[in-house]
Amino acid sequence: MMKNTRKMILIANFLAIAIVLNLIESALTLSPIPGAKLGFANVVTLIILYIYSFKDSSALTLLRVILVAILSGRLLGPTFYMSISGAAASIIAMGILKKTNFFGILGVSVIGSVFHVFGQIAAGIFVIGSTIILYWMPVMLLLSIPAGIITGVIAKKFISVWDTWHSSME
Repeated sequence: MMKNTRKMILIANFLAIAIVLNLIESALTLSPIPGAKLGFANVVTLIILYIYSFKDSSALTLLRVILVAILSGRLLGPTFYMSISGAAASIIAMGILKKTNFFGILGVSVIGSVFHVFGQIAAGIFVIGSTIILYWMPVMLLLSIPAGIITGVIAKKFISVWDTWHSSME
């Protein structure tokens, strides 16, 4: 019972961190492409995927997207649908790739970042009702690779520290 409570508290704290990272990053303009971000909140998604499970990571990610949309006043708007579609495509791809044990965390992160773009573009076509958004795809895919590398490196370092700390707690 104590272990489940501890896990729930840790995931709730990770969710809060992801929400804050997402909100801060949304306020910054780091790219000429509207809505493009490095995806620092995805570091938390990766951490939970590797420390806990696909189920926990999926729940955290979807909750983060919904709560950020509520907090930013964008719930059920075009950016919400693009965000939730990108997040869903990303977490599914990362969950499948992690399970294969073929790619390391960096590969999983990069593929997750690329699939996030695919999910966003698919939703964008539906929301906008036009394929014009496909013109952004090459640039978004090009930006997704370094973004995936950066988030993967940060998550890998955190997990390394986590493993050291967690093994000393047992």
